[in-house]
Amino acid sequence: MPLRKRIREHHKPGMRMTNFQKQPAQTGPLSVRSIIILCFCAAFMLVEGLDLAAMPLTIPRVSAQWGLPAADFSISLSIVVIGIGIAAIAIAPFGEKIGRRRMIFWSGLFTAVVTVATAYSTSVTAFTVWRFLTGLGLGACLPNITASVAQMAPDHMRARILAVVNTAIPAGSVLAGFIAVPLIKIGNWPALFLFAGILTLLVTVALRSLMPAPVPVPASTDHETARTELPPPSQSPLTELIKGRYRSITLLLLGLATTNTFLMYMVVNWLPTLLPRGGVSVDSAAQLSSIFQFGGIMGGFLFAYLMDKGHAIITFMAGYIAAALAFILLGFVPYNGVIWTILLLIAGIGISGAHVAITIFGIGFYPNYMISSFIGLSIAITRIGAISGPMAGGWLIGNSHGMSPFMLAALAPTSLCLGWIILICKINKKS
Repeated sequence: MPLRKRIREHHKPGMRMTNFQKQPAQTGPLSVRSIIILCFCAAFMLVEGLDLAAMPLTIPRVSAQWGLPAADFSISLSIVVIGIGIAAIAIAPFGEKIGRRRMIFWSGLFTAVVTVATAYSTSVTAFTVWRFLTGLGLGACLPNITASVAQMAPDHMRARILAVVNTAIPAGSVLAGFIAVPLIKIGNWPALFLFAGILTLLVTVALRSLMPAPVPVPASTDHETARTELPPPSQSPLTELIKGRYRSITLLLLGLATTNTFLMYMVVNWLPTLLPRGGVSVDSAAQLSSIFQFGGIMGGFLFAYLMDKGHAIITFMAGYIAAALAFILLGFVPYNGVIWTILLLIAGIGISGAHVAITIFGIGFYPNYMISSFIGLSIAITRIGAISGPMAGGWLIGNSHGMSPFMLAALAPTSLCLGWIILICKINKKS
């Protein structure tokens, strides 16, 4: 019996209502207003992807202007995800108390302000401070947006809707790669942060206007609903995730997500700096780097489709094996625009696509009342990979020459991700 079904059958009736059920789940077709809200949620994710990509695209130019080695910006790259992790645990949960709409508005407004302020940085320290504050804003906002999307989406469309919204993050990174050159020609590197900040403000205001206020819903007396939606009174969803019957699958999913995040952030943050070592111009490297994230968009939809068909495990395994082969070839095949574009696309499908799909994959193991807790815990824990990935990449950049050492080093976390998937497959079969 699948783990998800077996666990749900252990739930008892008479369970109490949690804050996750303050708004009723969607069971019918989405209204026009709901579709518009989901589009703006995706737009916020897109802007986040653009914002996160702005710093890596800025480093080659800022380091040249300031006469500093690119490796000096490693902490500036990592600090944003430290802020995201702290806020995801310490701030985002207050959205359940004060309302997700209010939390999204104030944290989004804060993010817009500090992103604009980043454009006026005059030192590595200033970059570090502003990027940390940006991370706090995103960390407070992201779990509330994701939980709102999961709550709003009809059950039969949840995976696809989450895939659409989540792929907006790599889409933002792709957009950043293509608009970086014209924006920088207009206003130098600060234009990237000004553009991201203004977009964040506009999307935040739109969400504040469109999202409805929370409406309390009476506790259901239906025993089947109680069994699948509501937690036992003696335990919080977070406690169940890490101490209860879900512990094994939670630890494996967090291991997979953290390792994949480490790999993705290591590659994404340093591709614009790494590719010129292989003979690519700085401007071309920015656009070529976006191909990796474009692969994430394709991969996210491909993974979601195949997961709906019941092929999750084999899809993840095939993706990681293909990415490993692409990394090997990128390390040893001389630069050719067409070949490298294809290889980066394949690597992006396997790694960035998996990054989009892992949360959707993980949600399937839990009842609805635990979804927001799982998302928040995953965001917080995977910051370990998001922090260490750019730092590891910076160390490789500073202590190696050419592209081969970096690409070969990427094989280690790729293989570990494959190992996590095999373990998840085994524990699911035993269940």
